[in-house]
Amino acid sequence: MARPAQQPRGNEPGTPPRVRFGYISGYSTVDNTRLEALAAIPKEKGGLTDREFRVLQWYVGATPGPDQPVMKTTAQIAERLGTSPDALGRIVRKLVKRRLLFFVEEFGRQRFYKVSPYFASQQEAFEQRTTIKSYNPPDIPGLPGATRPVKGELA
Repeated sequence: MARPAQQPRGNEPGTPPRVRFGYISGYSTVDNTRLEALAAIPKEKGGLTDREFRVLQWYVGATPGPDQPVMKTTAQIAERLGTSPDALGRIVRKLVKRRLLFFVEEFGRQRFYKVSPYFASQQEAFEQRTTIKSYNPPDIPGLPGATRPVKGELA
């Protein structure tokens, strides 16, 4: 038998009940159209391999906050994804070349990257549109519609 829903605590009498947001920690707003377009491109026509797409998706999920890099070493990410650090380095370089990931910070020999704001953002809509305008759009062959917002348009 399912447990009954718990009543939210700490509500003032006479106010509507408040419930915590459904996510445990940070979340991202993801542009499904761009990700689906990227996934639909065959490898022969410049699409990503399954492994490259999986690395991109991992970066989307691991992004810690708005406009912040993923602060994990290549070895940590490679171990988590079940690949070698060398293979992961090659994949990340390809994703950077296509503007799907961006280099942000360097600490010693380790480089840290973040996902293009065209794919995922943890900002409110206005801030996200402002951030997008400062980046070149990613290379997605065959994506229908404009990939870069029109200057001055915030719709």
